[in-house]
Amino acid sequence: MKKISVLLFCILAFCLNSQAATQEEVKQAIVKQATESGVDPAIMLSLAKVESGFRQEARGGNAIGVFQLLPATGKFLGVNPYELEGNIKGGVLYYKSMYNMFGSMEKAVAAYNTGAQAVKRCNCIPAHARPFVNKVMTNYNYYKTH
Repeated sequence: MKKISVLLFCILAFCLNSQAATQEEVKQAIVKQATESGVDPAIMLSLAKVESGFRQEARGGNAIGVFQLLPATGKFLGVNPYELEGNIKGGVLYYKSMYNMFGSMEKAVAAYNTGAQAVKRCNCIPAHARPFVNKVMTNYNYYKTH
């Protein structure tokens, strides 16, 4: 009986601690991490909106969380993409590295979506990445003015 009570307590504690963050809490965490990392918060909010709708529980193939990081990318960046804080930090770091590589917001967004090699090959925004880039940039313009 005691083991069952302990088990139920542990399950309940896990469920309470793992409740999803609200959209507003996710946005605040993104702005904080972006600002601390020297990245425009508006572009990170835009990426998160398009990637996951600000939902850490979002999954797409092997991609995880708010910034739809691959586990290998998280490992490379030294973050846990399954945790909200790690996913946000990883997304900001990954975008920043793409921006530093290409020097263009649009190319960085394309590389974030399709991989740096695809952007390097053509030194452009590949056709298959244009709809994604357009959505992100539309949201970016909204966040910059609101």
